[in-house]
Amino acid sequence: MPEKLEVAGTIMFDSADPVTVEVTRGQRGAYGWTIKVKGSTKGDVLESIESIDQQLRNKYAGAETP
Repeated sequence: MPEKLEVAGTIMFDSADPVTVEVTRGQRGAYGWTIKVKGSTKGDVLESIESIDQQLRNKYAGAETP
C-alpha cells in the first residue's frame, strides 16, 4: 500500500514596497489616482495616504492637455 502524504501550511508574501499608486488621465485631460498602502497601524496608513494624495494634487490638480 503506497504511503499517503498530506501537506498543509500558509504561504505569505510580503512585498518589498507597501505602496502602490496608479495615475490615470481621462479623455478630457483630467487626472485621477488610486492609492494602496499596506501598514501595521491605521494611523501610519492614513498618514501615508494623505501625504501621497497631497503630493499628487500638487502635481496633477488642474493639469490638462495643453
